[in-house]
Amino acid sequence: MVERQGNWRGWRDFFAARSARPAPQILADDPQLASVPKSLARSLAVFQLGESGGGTVIEQASKTTISEVDEHYAEAMALFVAEEHRHAELLACCVRALRGKLIRRNWTARLFVVGRRLIGLRLKVMVLLAAEVVGICYYHLLSSRLPDGELKSLLTEIVWDEKSHLQFHCCFLRSQVRNPLSRIVFVAAWRLLMLAAAIVVLIDHRHALQDLGIAPGDAWHRWMVYSRTAENLVSQPRQRAAVRLATR
Repeated sequence: MVERQGNWRGWRDFFAARSARPAPQILADDPQLASVPKSLARSLAVFQLGESGGGTVIEQASKTTISEVDEHYAEAMALFVAEEHRHAELLACCVRALRGKLIRRNWTARLFVVGRRLIGLRLKVMVLLAAEVVGICYYHLLSSRLPDGELKSLLTEIVWDEKSHLQFHCCFLRSQVRNPLSRIVFVAAWRLLMLAAAIVVLIDHRHALQDLGIAPGDAWHRWMVYSRTAENLVSQPRQRAAVRLATR
């Protein structure tokens, strides 16, 4: 995985190498999925909708005057968005395997979209980073409650992709946090954003969490731990906080 700050050519090549992966296939019927609660299909459909956007961030990345980024960053961002669209296809396969229906609008997905469109590149990347933190933790929690099979494997694949996305966005934000004042501003904005994102997801996906036996407190704790890890990656680069997925 590429980690060096500002190595946008490396990130572009990293994402480009993964772009050759085969397109997701329709999952085969699995009798074990009959016991999976219907609320999971609706929950994944909401996340599927959220993974389908991203066009404006590509445009902003290509037109930005931020000195720390270049054309390779814009190319890497375009490949990142393409990978998110692949995740949307994977989640669509998961929804169909659970005999659910895809949706075209949802209030939580709309909040993230509106937020991304109203703000500049720096804050937009921060919103994307919050979505990565939520996604990593949520998909892992879901997969931990599912039987072994294709559905679990697809969610696990998305988790590992999202971990590299987290690193990518942290590299950009770290390049923008250059002095004590900017660190204070970032930490305050990040904690507020992550708090709001976690609350919104807990409310909108409460039925799936409940039906799968996932306590809201467990989800909240995992999000806060990962949120602080991302915060440290941006604001404390010398510590180089390791990104690990707790399995307990």
